[in-house]
Formats: sequence, structure tokens, C-alpha cells
Amino acid sequence: MKRLLVIAAHPDDESFLFGGALAVHALAGGATALLCLTDGQAGRTGGLCTQDELGFVRRRELEAAAEVLGVGELITPGLMDGALAGMDAAEGHEYVRAAIASFGPDVLLTFGPEGASGHDDHKTCWRWTRAVAGETPVFAATFPQALWGRVRGGEPLPANTVIDVSRAGDAKVRAFSCHKTQQDHLDLHNMMTAGFAGREYYARVSPPWPADAAPATSF
Repeated sequence: MKRLLVIAAHPDDESFLFGGALAVHALAGGATALLCLTDGQAGRTGGLCTQDELGFVRRRELEAAAEVLGVGELITPGLMDGALAGMDAAEGHEYVRAAIASFGPDVLLTFGPEGASGHDDHKTCWRWTRAVAGETPVFAATFPQALWGRVRGGEPLPANTVIDVSRAGDAKVRAFSCHKTQQDHLDLHNMMTAGFAGREYYARVSPPWPADAAPATSF
């Protein structure tokens, strides 16, 4: 079993895009880890806490969601939400490099260059991961073409790896329900869940996917 490391920016990113892969891999006995670079301090409170309390609350929500998804190792450096793009790139690279060195992944999963929603933090995850991945294969989360019109920040990468995550049942839904401060995103989450129809879509970007190869069904 390959060791999967997800590099995400905010609590709840893991449930939207990577939760199925994390859950089915854990169910099969594989090792998984999640590097969540920020605590989501600049997000919405859902009326459940003050803005000053939000980072603490969202980290607890992330811990609960990670448990639902079977994440074996959760790495939370607590960088500032919304500020990743303005950080010194070399400093940012070190956070990703340290997670890779600590966990020893066979596969890295992160955002694509458009950042799924155009969020600068998401796009920074892509840049930092690509910069330090070395020989470790990188898979960027992407979308079925039917959802491309809902994606902001640029055109998603075409999928070349489609993972059946139906074996995880409703794990992604249960994980997102742990993010109680973020439930105003529930309609978006439900739309994506329906559009993905029990699958997750990824583009292997390194090593490059052969142009004439059929899509894979595993990492």
C-alpha cells in the first residue's frame, strides 16, 4: 500500500476534495497523513465563536474530521489563513519538505494550479508542493468536466486518475459535518458530492502522464 500525504490550506479542504481518497486508503489499511497549513483563522465563524477564537475552534473541527477519514498523521503548523502567498517561498517550502521528510509518502495530493476556487492559499499549496516534491509523484485534485463551469481561478487540469471512493460510504459527508463553523458551505459541498458521484478526480502532474494512456483507477 502506498503512503498518501495530502497538502491542503484550510480545515475542510480535506473533506471537499481529498476525503474519499484518504478514507478508502485508510479502510484498505494504507497509511495516510494530512498537512493543513493554516487553521482557517480568517474564515467564517458560523456564529459559533469569535473571530479570535476561530483558529482554535477550526483546528478542533479538523481533528474530528481527520478521525472520520482515518487520517493517521495530522500536521498543523498554524500558518496564517490568507497569507500563504505573501510568505517567503523558501520558508513555505520548508513546511512541505518537513512533512515529506517526516511521513515519507509515496504519493502527494494537493490542489491544481487554479486552486479549485481561485483561492491564493490553494494555489500556493500547488506551487510549494511542486517545488519540493522531488521524485515523489504529485497528483492534483481536479473535477469532472460537468463541473468545470463552477471552478474559479482558471481551467482545471484534465483528469487522468479517477478513484472510486464509494467504498468509503458517507465518510466525506460525515467529515464535512465536523466543520460546524463552515456549514454555510453545505450547499456547495452537496453539489460537489453529487457531481463527483462516488469518485474523485486527479491529474498526475509528475511524472507527466503519457498523452496516449488511458485514465488510471488508483495512485
